[in-house]
Amino acid sequence: MDRMSAETQGGFQSIAAVDHALAVLKTLATSAEPLGVNELARRIGLHKSTVSRLLRTLENHHFIQRDATHGRISLGLGVVALAGPMLGAMDVIAIGRPVLERIANTTGETVSLALWNGKEAVMVEQVLGTRTVVHYTWRGKAVPAHSTAVGKIFLSFLPDSEVRPILAAPLERFTEFTIVDPDKMAAEIARIRQTGYALNVEENELESCGVASAAYDFNGKVATVLNIAIPKYRFDGEQQLRLAEIVVEGARELSGKLGYGNRAR
Repeated sequence: MDRMSAETQGGFQSIAAVDHALAVLKTLATSAEPLGVNELARRIGLHKSTVSRLLRTLENHHFIQRDATHGRISLGLGVVALAGPMLGAMDVIAIGRPVLERIANTTGETVSLALWNGKEAVMVEQVLGTRTVVHYTWRGKAVPAHSTAVGKIFLSFLPDSEVRPILAAPLERFTEFTIVDPDKMAAEIARIRQTGYALNVEENELESCGVASAAYDFNGKVATVLNIAIPKYRFDGEQQLRLAEIVVEGARELSGKLGYGNRAR
């Protein structure tokens, strides 16, 4: 009875199977050349039959591949597919940071990038402004979709079939300025789609405002959202328009760096 079957009897099949599958992938990742089943089993310390079963499952999901001549095993394209979104995010951050730095130096305000996790915007990078009082948001923070400029940008790019259930659910009120009426939020989304930028005027936190616009990748899809954060006392009507122009231009510049070019929206 091999180790996996013993752990299966003890009720830990899922944990053991995952541990063993990860051991296979890690061993292949650190090997300078493809490995045969016997060598792979020896390095991991599992029975050959156990490793063979794991390999069949991993191969079905394209996480490993075998060479046609000797059947030796190496990592497959499924691993690349899993890493792709993270690598893409890292590219966006690296490419976007010079744009953030330029805008922060020009405006004196904090500038950040956000990604979409399916229901919220997640702040992934920022450059602090040069003024005495600036806005700060830590990397990795998830912010609501309906009460932030970055979140509203992401909502504006969702199909109506996905936006409707979001607006139908109760929208949480964070301040007296939060838009919680579905019809008003729908009108706000329509305005954003027309102008290309979103505003947050104390809708998520009092005295905290922002203006955001989307940057696109080479496929014309939203790659990230660029945001300028600013205290309310510096965010009058004239400044709103000025920063909106700056963030839209910054997003257009970043889109070009990401391969989209300066095509109109």
